[in-house]
Amino acid sequence: MTMRHKKTVLDKAVKQFKEFGLPLDIDYKSYTGIVGAREAIDPVSIKRSFKAWKYVTNAVRLQCPELANKPEPKPVPEPIKPPKPAPKASGKPAAKPAVKEGVNGKNI
Repeated sequence: MTMRHKKTVLDKAVKQFKEFGLPLDIDYKSYTGIVGAREAIDPVSIKRSFKAWKYVTNAVRLQCPELANKPEPKPVPEPIKPPKPAPKASGKPAAKPAVKEGVNGKNI
């Protein structure tokens, strides 16, 4: 059943955009997939009232500006890395004493 009254079509669209949390840049095919073919506004009503889907979404944007101004999630800040310790200014590393092993595994 087609609706010719612009206000009726707009009220139904606003209700569905709020109920389903639809973005305002959605195309008609995705809209009908989310809302369902029986619940969606039929293309004939859109054509008779608004001439095109883009004018419906624009009218919804003007009717309910809170749908257009959804706060975007803030990016997660990177964790702060602790500074690397400064290298020690010592000269050469200490030499290890040489240890010789005997036949039975004992040190000589």
